[in-house]
Amino acid sequence: KLGIDQPQWEELTSIEDAEKFAAAVGYPVLVRPSYVLSGAAMSIAFNDADLKQYLAKASKVSQEYPVVISKFITNSKEVEIDAVAANGKILIEAITEHVENAGVHSGDATMVFPPKKLYVETTRRISEIAAKIAAALNITGPFNIQFLAKENEVKVIECNLRASRSFPFVSKVSKKNFAEMATKAVLGIETGNNGGGKIDAADGISYVGVKSPQFSFTRLKGADPLTTVEMASTGEVACMGTNTYDAFLKAIIAAGFKLPEKNILISIGGDEAKVKFLPY
Repeated sequence: KLGIDQPQWEELTSIEDAEKFAAAVGYPVLVRPSYVLSGAAMSIAFNDADLKQYLAKASKVSQEYPVVISKFITNSKEVEIDAVAANGKILIEAITEHVENAGVHSGDATMVFPPKKLYVETTRRISEIAAKIAAALNITGPFNIQFLAKENEVKVIECNLRASRSFPFVSKVSKKNFAEMATKAVLGIETGNNGGGKIDAADGISYVGVKSPQFSFTRLKGADPLTTVEMASTGEVACMGTNTYDAFLKAIIAAGFKLPEKNILISIGGDEAKVKFLPY
């Protein structure tokens, strides 16, 4: 109704319908069972064989409910907005960007705030869409919206009417207490901006915060140390720095990553180039 773009999706109950939808929108597609948390049994299918395999896995999770299948958009950035609203009007908001491309669960992604590699037009559209959704749903309290951004095209993945795991992160980096504002909004108490315009939490920040996930792969024998749409991290660390690289290095070291001292690094950009390099 609001004319907000989102990846094409359908709610399906049979393998035949799922294959028809995938053929219509083109692979890859994201298979998402109903009523699961942390992306459990969520998978990206690249062909019919993948789709059948993942639908069989999904049906075991929840036989009574349909599966939602959506077009998976490759090489797109994932961006989030955390906000507090009162009676459909946003009081404060914070836009964060993921380091990893969309396809890595937001709980496993490295987050940067304030964002440093987004077009101004992208952040403007995200802010505009969030305001429209908050007004239409008449939100009071905390909410989080996840977006796909590719060449200034912005699509909504999902809107969660709750505080997200990035709520404390943006609060600490911006020194603005989102949880306190959300509590006051829910209780109908006057908030810090006294009914004025909405607060952009990134205003006036001269440093950068990076939130890095922590994994337990090394403790689990035979674990596959790959990040996917299903969440695998067991914690997270946030650090601040003078710039993105400073904050990023601090965060991954704090999360237990050991910087190599005597290895050779070959850096190849883009998935296609990496695949071409594999045989060598």
